[in-house]
Amino acid sequence: MNRTKPDSLESKMEAYFAACDETAERVTLKNGSVTIRQTPYTLAGLSEHLGIPQAEILKKGRRQGEGTEGRLYAGALRRIGRYIVERALLGELQYSVAAKLLDELDTGEKLPPDEEDRRIVIVLEDKEGWSE
Repeated sequence: MNRTKPDSLESKMEAYFAACDETAERVTLKNGSVTIRQTPYTLAGLSEHLGIPQAEILKKGRRQGEGTEGRLYAGALRRIGRYIVERALLGELQYSVAAKLLDELDTGEKLPPDEEDRRIVIVLEDKEGWSE
């Protein structure tokens, strides 16, 4: 496995987040509101981009006080976690998915239990727009 210098590691991490941001596109919904869709920040995506296993990123992120590399990994994990929480709060990400992704980050961030997890919700799409 290649050892990367912290400067090049930081630039690779920033390149990953920038690549995700570049995919952002405005989408107008049927109700007239506008949303932004983009490739989300994920541990899996960062791992693929850096060519480093997820477990190693998590391990290095836990050692954030042990040098620049640890702080870079910890910062990237916090950034991914913040992104997940923000998308869940905006309603762009289901609660159960957000909770699972935060659990995978293993940063100690947890969402409170959702009482609606035990409910099944069926959504029917009104293609003809008769309900408007």
